[in-house]
Formats: sequence, structure tokens, C-alpha cells
Amino acid sequence: MHDTPSSLTLQHLVPAADSITGCITSALEIARAIGFDALIYDFTPVPLTPEGAMISPSFIELRNMPEEMRRLWMEQGLYQQDPVQALALRGSSPFFWSYHAKEASALQASLGDATVAVSTVLQDWRYSRGVTVPLHMPGNRFATLTGLWRDESYAEVEDVRDLSLMRLTYLAHATNDRLLGLFGKDELTPAGMKLSVRERECIALAAQGLSTKQIAARLNRAESTIVLHLQTAARKLGGRNRAHAIARAAHFGYLSS
Repeated sequence: MHDTPSSLTLQHLVPAADSITGCITSALEIARAIGFDALIYDFTPVPLTPEGAMISPSFIELRNMPEEMRRLWMEQGLYQQDPVQALALRGSSPFFWSYHAKEASALQASLGDATVAVSTVLQDWRYSRGVTVPLHMPGNRFATLTGLWRDESYAEVEDVRDLSLMRLTYLAHATNDRLLGLFGKDELTPAGMKLSVRERECIALAAQGLSTKQIAARLNRAESTIVLHLQTAARKLGGRNRAHAIARAAHFGYLSS
């Protein structure tokens, strides 16, 4: 069982690091001090498409979890099947979850055929319980920080679960605040939808009502080049035409000042 000293104050729940990697590593050390065995943090500038489909995070960090999780969740689609993420998107309160069907948790009503793949993997890894803190931010940004217990250590910390949840919640907000100040353009760009500087300029000018000819004059480029930039931007954004691409660009935050 991990130590959960009563002397652990709020200042001890703030990661002390000036880099993204260092911040996550520091957060793990704190999470372990309050009783958890592993940590996951993920961030997305926009969590859903206009159609309501979940977008994979632009940033995810794992600590003490199998690295295979990154491939399964990010490349094989388990992130979209993960009921923990769906539940976090719908609410703002931290919650305890368990992939054991007979165990009372926030997931009890969600477990079924659609969640078998996620449940099987986590139970195979013996990380089938945890606490997740949803982090909803202005501008539609969204993140979660999750502390997980190894199955063999959970029985020992069950009686202090509420205290662990409270402390993890503070740690989640402190970690997220620090990371937001460290993130660059890659982390703040929706996954798979990275527009070049010129594509972003063109779509922004088109959103202002400028024609292709006017955009070309404004940027001192050939009209054919502007057409290419707009077409490429529309394809990346999933836009059927210019108007649709502009609407999707607004949704994904590309037209924000």
C-alpha cells in the first residue's frame, strides 16, 4: 500500500517542472504518494466533430501503463470505445470507475458488448479500476487526468478512495494549468487536422467573405495557388465545399483570434 500522509498539503499536489515531460513525471510521483499506481493525461483542443464523433487527443501521456496503450487507443480506435472518456465528456465531476460488472462504479450501467475490447485489455493489464477527473475549459478544450490502481493494490486503498479522489482532483487541475502554459501549436491543434500557416490564412480570409481573387491579391499569390490551399484545407477539415470547410474551421478553432 502507498503512503497517504496526513501532512500532504495542497502545495504538495502541484507538479514542480518546467517541461511537459517533467510535469507529467512529477504528477505521477504525486499520484503515487496519494495512493495510485499509474497515471494517464490526455488533452484535445476540440473533443467532438460537428457530427458528435469523438476526436482522438492531440496529446496523451502515460506513466506506468503499457506503451501499447498508446497504439491501441490512438491508432486502433479504443479511445472512441472507452466508456470512461464518454462519461468524462458528459460531466464535470471526478468519478471512480471499474470494469468489474458487479462492482458499483460510474461505469456499471455502461458495460456491455461495445466496451468488451477496452474492458478485456485493461483487465489483462490488471489496471481495471481508477479515478478520472474531467477538465472542461473555455474554447471547448477538454482534458482528463486519470489515476489507476493495479488490481492487487486496490483492495488495500479502497477505504481511502474518497480522499484519493479529492486529492487527484486538485492534482488534475494543477497539472492541467501548468501544461497549458507549456503546450505549443501541435498540442493545441486537433489531431489529424493540422493546417499549414498559408492554409489557415486562406480559410480565415475566405471566412471574411473574400473571393479567391481577393485572397490572392491580399497574399500576393496566384489564384491557382489559393485554390489549392483552400482545397487542401477543406480536405483536412472534412469540408464538402468552401462554406462547409469554413463552418468546420470555426468549429475546430481555426477562426479564433
